[in-house]
Formats: sequence, structure tokens, C-alpha cells
Amino acid sequence: MKSILLLFLGLAIVVDGISQTWQIGPATWSNTVVNDPAGYNETFVQDNVTRSENVRYNHYSPIFNVSNKGWLSYFNTFNPYGRSTNNTDYFLFQGESFIRGAEGIAIFDTLRLDIGTANTMHIENSNGGYLILNPTAYLGQPPGGISISRALYFNNGITTTLRDKPVNGAIVFVNNAFYSGGLTDAQHVDGFVSEINYGGSDQLPGHNGDFTFPVGNSNAVYQLRRQGVFEDNDHTLTVGWIDGDPGATPDPTRNSDPGVDPFNPTSPASIYLPTGIVGVAKAGFWDWHYQDASITPNPNAYNGKGMTNEQTITVSIPDLSNYAGLQSTELRLLGYDPINFIWLNLSSSAGASGLTKGSTLQGTIPAGQTISALAIGSTNNVVLPVTFNAFTVKADGCKTLLEWQTGMEQNNSHFVVERSSNGNEFITIGRVGAVGNSNSLNTYRFTDEAPANGINYYRITQVDFDGKHSSTGIKAIRIQCSGNKVSLKAYPNPATTEVNIQSGKTVAQVNVIATSGQTVMKYVPSQNQGGTFSLNVQRIQKGIYLLQVINKDGTVDVIKLLKQ
Repeated sequence: MKSILLLFLGLAIVVDGISQTWQIGPATWSNTVVNDPAGYNETFVQDNVTRSENVRYNHYSPIFNVSNKGWLSYFNTFNPYGRSTNNTDYFLFQGESFIRGAEGIAIFDTLRLDIGTANTMHIENSNGGYLILNPTAYLGQPPGGISISRALYFNNGITTTLRDKPVNGAIVFVNNAFYSGGLTDAQHVDGFVSEINYGGSDQLPGHNGDFTFPVGNSNAVYQLRRQGVFEDNDHTLTVGWIDGDPGATPDPTRNSDPGVDPFNPTSPASIYLPTGIVGVAKAGFWDWHYQDASITPNPNAYNGKGMTNEQTITVSIPDLSNYAGLQSTELRLLGYDPINFIWLNLSSSAGASGLTKGSTLQGTIPAGQTISALAIGSTNNVVLPVTFNAFTVKADGCKTLLEWQTGMEQNNSHFVVERSSNGNEFITIGRVGAVGNSNSLNTYRFTDEAPANGINYYRITQVDFDGKHSSTGIKAIRIQCSGNKVSLKAYPNPATTEVNIQSGKTVAQVNVIATSGQTVMKYVPSQNQGGTFSLNVQRIQKGIYLLQVINKDGTVDVIKLLKQ
């Protein structure tokens, strides 16, 4: 009979300011339900905990910490290793959450990240590849932050891993373990994902020859699909998307690859290109790393090698539609050979399926060929106008703070800030001027003064002087502001070309009044409607004004406006 278990073995409560820690272990569970007790900030595995079969653990704390201990299952407590079972972990805290550890073992059979679709799950465990060298002590842990032996359900927003520990901090899918969700701009892995084979597993090796890595950056997904035989036991394939010019951005898994320049071990990929390729897209590249995990000498060594069998690779590309004169037929998938310091053309002459984000590009990695990175090459030497490096949104009371960075700008006129209530239909809520032309890092900020209660979706669109444009991925955030009593808002404020007016009443007329008392502009909304509407103030001189809003019910609201 299934029981509900509240564990008191090894319990300790640590009060430090407002933080409280619930400690568990040692324990062995079977056929039971275990709950984090309410009101704790962190659940800490103080000693090894083994779930043998049919265990459901409900995580209600925002932090789950397995430092130097093991969250174990049949996967690594029975020989042969790699056997999956029907244990399930539910992460249920509705907010930003963390799986942390320092050389801790975190094995999940089925993992459900049910923390809310607008919330980030941070995987911050870094057990290290060396753990597999001592299975008696470390119980057969593959290199990675967490391991999935059966299934992972992305019922959250973005999932991050440690980018400075690409192999040892990755999400690892064993043999034929699968995932659900995770292939949209709002829901994917910002970091690294691995697949590994265990010879004793009860599931098909190498995902039966077909696996898609749900990777991207903080804004967008750029998944990579591998098709081909992958049956080498105890071998790990790790993939991640890296922002930046492949010719100038260090590859994080090349530190100890064969052939790396001994005088500059973190040097970026060579600029040597194959015949017919004259340019490489600067938006970013896919880090590709294949290694024998059983002989890794230490957790920071990455001894890359070639896969035994040929692999067909299909990537989802960033938006390249702003390359002047570029045709999709001119694109090629390139693979970097770290032994001979040269890019290889992996594609046929077919090119990509298009130039917009999400278009696909395919190539083939030959059997035995060592590859450390994959990038987008072109037979047409063009330059992308703007490279977005980061885009974040944060709640500040009843406002939303947006910040984004560019790593390179060329011919960039301005940015348009857009908001949506459903993630599909966007309206413009602001405009931010751009540097124009730059090869350095630039940071931009915007405050949405009047987001709606509930989930708001944002994106930034970059506009060139010639009208071409490209957009970031979509960011979502929940705003809880039921106590806001302000019926009138104007944004952006200061304003340059237009100001958005939001009123909780039906508006009859808007007057823009100078400090001298003169009315310099009058505006009557169509059909005397309230809500949100835009007022073009481009012709008004710079200075301080009053927005006088005359409502249909006879009341008058006034708010200060700064025109720049």
C-alpha cells in the first residue's frame, strides 16, 4: 500500500535571517510519497538518499541542494548502472527555483519542473566528470549537473545550466531518456545538454539514433538535432549554443582538446575557411563536444574525439534576414576541426530552408571526424547589422524593467519596445535610440510604466536606418499589482516622439499644456474610448508639460510630462 511519508530522520532547521533549511538523509525509500514541509527556503540533502522504486517526491522549497551527497535511484545503486525506474520528482514552488550542489549526485528518473511557465529553473550543480572513475564511492554518476534516466517535463520557462562548466554542469539524458516541451523561445535550456550511453541500461542507446538538443541563449532557442548511430558505452556528447562571433569567442570545451594552440589554450576558432566559404555568421555557434567519460582525468579536462559513426546534423538558425543581399541557398553548416585548425564544410549545396529565425540548415559530420564547434557559413560575405547579447525583464512593483545588450551594431537606427498579453500579438510601447555603429558592448534600458496585471510578454526589435529589422526572443513576466490605485499613466516619460496614455476611465479629450499655461496640443480619442492610446508629441518643443485628461464623467486627471 502506498503511504505518505514526512521524513524526520536527520532533520535540522537552520534559521539565518529569513532563510530556513530542511535537511534530509540518510534514507532509502520505496512505494511512498514524500513532501517538503511548508515554509522552508531550502531542502538540503545532508546524506545519501536512495529512491528504489515508485517514489514521488514533492519539492515545495525554491532551493534543492545536494552538495557532496547523492540523490540516488536504481540508476546508480544497482549494477549494471543505467537502469531506470518509475520514481518521479515534482518541483512545485511557483517562482524562480534552483537545483544546487558542489560535486553532488543528482539522479532523476522522471523530473517534472512544474514551477510555472514564466519562471526560471537554475541547474547549478557541478559534480564533475571524474565521478564515474570511482563507482564504488560515487555510485556511477555520469558527468553533468543532473541526470535524467527516463523523462524530463519542461513545465517552466527558461532552464539554465552553468556555462563555465559546460560538461560537468549539463543536463544529461541517459540512453533513450526523453523530454517534453523545451523547444520554444520562452522555454528551453540556456546552457548545455548532454546525452550519454550506459551499457547496462534497459533503454535503447543513443536515443535510437535521433536526439534534439533543446539549447539556446537567454532569449531564444537554437536547437540542434543529431541523427545517426551512437552506441559507444560511457561516451558523452555535449551541445550548447554560444553567443558571439565564432572567430573571436572562446569555445568553453576546447581547453584540453587535441591540437589546441599550446601557447593560447583558450584561443577562439581559426578564421581559416574551406574553399568557397567567404564568411561566417557572427551571431553565435553551437559548442559540440564528444568524449569518453570513463577516462576523463579530471573534471576540467575535455578530451574531444570523433564519433564512431557518421552523424547528420540539423540546426535551427537565428534570424539572418537582415543580411543585405544574402540568399538562403548560400548558407552552409560548418564544423571546426580543432586538430588542424580549420573550418570544414559539412553541407551539400542545398543551403538553408530560409533566412528567418527557426529556418533549418543541415550537414553531415563524417565518422571519426573530431569537431569542437558548428557554425553558419556563407558563400556571400555579409555582416549582420546587430548582435543581441542579452535581454532581461524584471518586475519593480507595478512596473517592468527591461534591459538588453548588443555586442555589435552596424547601421542601427533605434530599438522598438513591444509588449503582448498572449505572446503572439504585440503592440509598441516605447522607442529607444541606438548607438548606431559599434563593435563594443552597449547596454540599453526601458521601463514599462503600465504593464497589465498577470503575464506580460516583451521583445525588442532593432531597426536599421534603411528600415530592415530583427527581434530578440520573447521574455515573459508576471506582474501582481492589484493594489495600484493610479487611474492615469503616461509612458515613456520622458518622451521623444510619442507618449502612451493609459486611463481607467473613458477619456473625452487630452490637452498638452506648457508651463506658461498655453495649450500647445489638443487630442480627442476616437469614439471617446478609454484604455491605452498613443499621442504623437514629435512636433512639441523640448520641455516640461502637463497632460490634462478630461474624462467623460466630468473629472479631470493631470500628470507631468517631460518632452526630450
